[in-house]
Amino acid sequence: MDTPRVWTRVRAFTRGERDAETLYAYRRAGAQVHPLLDAAERRRLDLTLSGTSPFRVKRHVGLELACAWNAFALQTLGDKMLEADETADPDTVGFVPPVTFDQVQGYYTEVGRWLGYASQAGHDPAFELPAGTLPARLPDWSPVEPCPRPHLDAMIAALDAMRLHAEAAMHHLEQATPEGDAAGLARLRGQFAGALSRATYVSGMYRPGASPALHERIEEQAKGAIEELYRVGQLVSYPALLVEEPRAATTGPARGKGPFRRTPLPGEPGFDPWAMTDSGSVRSLRGDPNARRVIDEMWALDPDPAASVAVWDEIRRAVETGGARVATTPQGQPLGFFFCTPYCAIYEATRPLVIGDTPIRKGQRFTFERAAEGVRIGYPFKREVVVGTFQTGAAIDYCDPDQPPPHDE
Repeated sequence: MDTPRVWTRVRAFTRGERDAETLYAYRRAGAQVHPLLDAAERRRLDLTLSGTSPFRVKRHVGLELACAWNAFALQTLGDKMLEADETADPDTVGFVPPVTFDQVQGYYTEVGRWLGYASQAGHDPAFELPAGTLPARLPDWSPVEPCPRPHLDAMIAALDAMRLHAEAAMHHLEQATPEGDAAGLARLRGQFAGALSRATYVSGMYRPGASPALHERIEEQAKGAIEELYRVGQLVSYPALLVEEPRAATTGPARGKGPFRRTPLPGEPGFDPWAMTDSGSVRSLRGDPNARRVIDEMWALDPDPAASVAVWDEIRRAVETGGARVATTPQGQPLGFFFCTPYCAIYEATRPLVIGDTPIRKGQRFTFERAAEGVRIGYPFKREVVVGTFQTGAAIDYCDPDQPPPHDE
């Protein structure tokens, strides 16, 4: 872009904006992401036309596609934020607010890394990424309250662009997947449908010039939708990651303590029905006959204990690797356990996480609910990561399998 004129610089200075020259340089350099992504997609198309399932492409091809998707998504986010700022404030084109500068720089600096990975994978069949690199998470959101309107405009524009590309990739994948990989396709289709539904919902909520209250609500929804679509886009690009995700969660090293071991299931050596319960509360809960009863019922009535253990082990893994910690009160005391089974501790994410299918932002609190409430009278077994603000002192819920949940009574 042209060098900003003197009065543009003066206006930007009075508003505390920063010179975006570095960001524009990143934008120019990152433009190569589009031909790189196209070339990688053509290679995959050639393979599938020859009869290779998308679930069975060579590893270096899958890595190239996933890394190219990450570069594309991050480049798109950065580009849309710069464009939105230029549209909203044409008098200071070439300068951006500090929060915009930090956010866009965070995206663009990651683009170069993913472009490098994609290029290496495209030229070296033996290329390998460090363990746990994929699926990757977005860089942290810049802390700002309230979110500038151009930020939200850019988030929606980027979300729409990511969605369109991901839909096209998913359509191709569905057409090219043979019957032998139908189970993997069904699993991927479910995750993609969830991410797509969330993105479509947010786009439907958005209106330019929304009230501050609606603006804030849309912003929170948009962040979660972008994070989820970013993750699922990597799985669509390289479906074998669906298999690698649980493997990485159960076999990788945990802070130098040796191999990460899955929580034992009922009937296996070392099984503990209280394994998911807040460690600081286990002793008192064991002394409560009603708590003992519903913990036993929780295990007995769970239609898929392995699925529950998989979610719990993701939480354990996040804690052991420093991605989450037990949430505390302002006085530094643990918040205690969630009021419903398995009476799990309440945690706080120290970096962006995805537990199960639930994206969790840095600083958000979360816990695990696994309850057989109402199961014997036809209600579904409940297994979910709960995100929110949690208060101490909530009355314990004994999650009776013979009674409906409170909101359905």
